[in-house]
Amino acid sequence: MKTEIFKKTGKNILEYLRKLGGMSNIYSACRQGLEPLLSDKDAYIYATEEEIILVLMDPGTNKRYEDKDEMAWYLALTCELYRNRLQRLSKHIPNVYGVLVTSEHVMVCDDLQEIWDALDIALIDSVEGLDHLSLPVNTDDNLPVAFPLDFLYNAEFTESDYAFAEYSLISLIDPDITPDERDEEMDYLREEFGLDEILKD
Repeated sequence: MKTEIFKKTGKNILEYLRKLGGMSNIYSACRQGLEPLLSDKDAYIYATEEEIILVLMDPGTNKRYEDKDEMAWYLALTCELYRNRLQRLSKHIPNVYGVLVTSEHVMVCDDLQEIWDALDIALIDSVEGLDHLSLPVNTDDNLPVAFPLDFLYNAEFTESDYAFAEYSLISLIDPDITPDERDEEMDYLREEFGLDEILKD
C-alpha cells in the first residue's frame, strides 16, 4: 500500500482510498480523532499484517494546525508510538506509515521533503471534498490485524513512551548522529524504559 499511496496526488488520493476500503483483505476504519496527539483530527486507517497506514484528514477548517510541519510531526510521532507499542505484542510488527491529506495548498521545500521521507510521512495537498468525507471501510474483526489495532486504539502512553518515540524520530533526521550512535542510544533507552525485556519475550 505504501508504495502506491505515497505516489498519489490531490486529484486521485480519495479514489485510491475508496478502492482500499472496498478490499476484503485489507482492514480499514474511520477514527473520529487519532489518539493521543491528534484527538481533534479525523483519520482513516488501512492495515494488513505487513503495513499500517494512518491517513490524517485535514479539511483546513481547524486553524490550530495552520503550520503543516507541526501536524506532520505529530503524525510521525503517533506512528512511532504505535510502532513501539506493537512491539509489546509481537516480534513481527507491520511497518507503520503516515499520510497527511489536506485541502490546503502547501509549498514544500526540498529539505522538508527529505525529513518527511526519513520519517515515512507523505503529504498530499489540494484535495477537494474533505469537509463531509465518508469513505468505505472494512472493519472485519476476523482479519489478523484487527486485534492489535484495537489494542492501539485503547492504549495509554507514558512520558517514557513519548521520550523514546521522540528520540527515535529526531535521531533519524539529525545529521550529526551516526547509525552506530543511534543504535547505542536506542539500546540504552530500551533498557532505561524497560522495553528491552519486552522485546526479548
